[in-house]
Amino acid sequence: MNSSATIQKVLKRIRGKGKGWVFTPKDLLDFDNRSNIDTILQKVMDDGLIQRLDRGIYYYPKAHPKLGVLSPDPLQIAQAIARQKGDVAFPDGAKALNMLGLSTQVPAKNIYYTNFTKRDVTVGAQKISLLPSQIKTRRLTPGLDYLILQALRYLGEGNITEDIVQACARMVSDKDKKRLQKQIPTLKGTWLVDAVRRITQV
Repeated sequence: MNSSATIQKVLKRIRGKGKGWVFTPKDLLDFDNRSNIDTILQKVMDDGLIQRLDRGIYYYPKAHPKLGVLSPDPLQIAQAIARQKGDVAFPDGAKALNMLGLSTQVPAKNIYYTNFTKRDVTVGAQKISLLPSQIKTRRLTPGLDYLILQALRYLGEGNITEDIVQACARMVSDKDKKRLQKQIPTLKGTWLVDAVRRITQV
């Protein structure tokens, strides 16, 4: 494949992912070898289409009509780093609580869970930490069941009220309940197992 055709394929993927996408050369290695992809990304960056956030981490910038170019989403950065290692990255328990509407507090720290990757990276003013989680998943986007498990683990033993159980039970579908039930044998802590059973039995 000639370089012109490869460049067009790279551009098509970047644009297809949409503005705000954070990625690494590994996300493009199905088009060419690493050396050629690096050369193409340098050209695309020189043309102003993308930005380099850190070594090997790129950003297809998203702009606001009044604020200008927005900072990249920390979750996107975490997911890009995880993909480099064949891993996935998801919000930690504090963020899961907020995403589920069980807490109004917005976590100040950018902590994300993975299956096995551990790494800290600073991008601009954002410090992002990736930590291995006890709760494993191979899905590319966090399901409701995964967020609930992380939220419950974050709350901890003795802090899961009946209101929390009922709120979670109202969120989940029958499919989510089945996924939660499948996780029970892998969960550590009888209190967590009990909370999950209460949610799935409502």
